[in-house]
Amino acid sequence: MDPTASTKRQRYLLGCTVLIPVVWSALAAARPAVPGPVPPGPGTDSLAFDQYLVNLRDVGLQPVLEATYRFVNMGDEPLTITKLDPSCGCLSPKLAGGKKTYLPGEVGYFGIGVAAANEAPGPHAYTVKVHYTNPEPHEATVRFKLGLPERKVTVEPPELAFFQYSETPSEATVSITDYRGGKIGVTRATSTADFIEVEIQEPVIGEHGNTRVPIVLHVPGVVPPGRTISTLAIETTDPEFKTIRIPVLVDGPSRPSRVRQAGAEVPGPPLPQTP
Repeated sequence: MDPTASTKRQRYLLGCTVLIPVVWSALAAARPAVPGPVPPGPGTDSLAFDQYLVNLRDVGLQPVLEATYRFVNMGDEPLTITKLDPSCGCLSPKLAGGKKTYLPGEVGYFGIGVAAANEAPGPHAYTVKVHYTNPEPHEATVRFKLGLPERKVTVEPPELAFFQYSETPSEATVSITDYRGGKIGVTRATSTADFIEVEIQEPVIGEHGNTRVPIVLHVPGVVPPGRTISTLAIETTDPEFKTIRIPVLVDGPSRPSRVRQAGAEVPGPPLPQTP
């Protein structure tokens, strides 16, 4: 091959390589820019709390340990609290005044409480998920931490459930135990469900000198249909634990579309007509 021709070929290829970016830049400049679709940004939460964590740390012995959460609607639309979902049924969160809908800029509150006698000693951490719409559904989470001292008075179990799917009566025992060496007494125990019979038995002294008071709940075989949610209220002689409350659930043989609260009337099936 002619050396002169080879050199010319190399110069030609080098020139093309240099011109390629220039050509592409010219084409890009000549073509008009067309804006593409911009994906929507993430929505902002309109529910804002003064504090998302209440930490009581090590607290003294108290019947109920409470926390209050203040919030404000920071959005431009009305905000509705649809559900307060606690990590433990012992929290029982409640909106102040039962109010659920808040206008822009409006302030609201909800509180929680833990019965100290129902919980084990040591650190505890709870959460409450706040479900709301504005009008899209959102969720916010607040936290509650505390440290409980060594138990002095306990309630076991801290809640009860009866599943009455037959006509056989049932019973269960709740025990109030005093670990302070004292002799706690139970003066009265009542249920908000009128069909549950409550019996206070004689105190029992354990091998370590602890006083235990058994309380027996009697549930008849025939109960109202569906689900009844009630409360057992126990009044004691202890000034620190004057009234101890535990939740009691009774599930009947058939379940209507809505929950029957204790003391509320729920229509049952129609009675047969006599000729």
